[in-house]
Amino acid sequence: MKTVARELVWFFVAVLLAVPVGYLFGSLLELKPEGRSATPIEDVFEMELFIIGAVIGFILTYVMRILMWAINKHLVNKES
Repeated sequence: MKTVARELVWFFVAVLLAVPVGYLFGSLLELKPEGRSATPIEDVFEMELFIIGAVIGFILTYVMRILMWAINKHLVNKES
C-alpha cells in the first residue's frame, strides 16, 4: 500500500511540474500572431503546443525519477 501511495504522489508531482514546463516550452517558441490578434486556429495551435510541452515535461519527470532510482540503487549496492 505504501508503494501505491508513493507512486500516486509522484504522479501528481509530475503533473504539477508538467504545467510550468509546458508554459516554458510555449514561451521559448515566441510565437506571434500573423495579424493584430490571434485567430482561433492560432489559439488552438498554441494550446496544442502547450499540451505537447506538458506531456514532454511529464515524461521527463519520470525519466529523471528512474535515473535517480538507478543511481541510488547502484550506490546502495556498492556500499553494501
